[in-house]
Amino acid sequence: MIQTMPIQDSPHDPRQEAMLRQFAEHAEACMQTARENGYQLDLAAQLLADTVARGGRILLCGAGDTAFWPAYTGSRLSGVLERERPPLPALVLHHDAGWPLLHPASTPQALPPDLLEQQQQGIAQAIVQQLQQLGHPDDVLWLCSADEAQPFAQQAVAVAQSRDIPVLWLHGGNSAMPLLSELDVDILLAQPRGLRLLEQCLLATHVVCDALDRTLLGEEEIS
Repeated sequence: MIQTMPIQDSPHDPRQEAMLRQFAEHAEACMQTARENGYQLDLAAQLLADTVARGGRILLCGAGDTAFWPAYTGSRLSGVLERERPPLPALVLHHDAGWPLLHPASTPQALPPDLLEQQQQGIAQAIVQQLQQLGHPDDVLWLCSADEAQPFAQQAVAVAQSRDIPVLWLHGGNSAMPLLSELDVDILLAQPRGLRLLEQCLLATHVVCDALDRTLLGEEEIS
């Protein structure tokens, strides 16, 4: 059995300082994302609400560091966030890049550049094909990527725009995306380092889904 010990208020313990520093980084990243994206987060919830109201679907995709995100977000939309409501029409765009994605040594750092590019293009192609087959103008594409340069994200956005599908994009990186139109929503996440980015993906998703529920169900507070 693993025994836990309370964190002591000691400035001389490097492990405790590292633990507290991570909480501080997380809190600062949360506030930075909120300060810089308050308006966009509200627009994102309204975009999703408008999509549901017109009978469209929320198409979800992610890859690499954010590969976990579509299935998780889909479960929140089709299930329950914090309040009971009918399932919302969410569809996960899956990818299957073959053995490089499944091989235990096939992290981006371990793959040689040619195989890494092959893997990324395979993922992008799988997502794009599904978007081309399933996407309609009444839908919205909601994607999450570690940065703005990932091939799957850039190609999915291009296909969505060619089919008049609005885009909601959560991403890290250095700047907002000039690829997006005025009808799309771009949310640049704070990321002092990699792990904080994944935390911001989840937090921003929860915030948007909560605002969506408030739009659909009213402002009743959770008890």
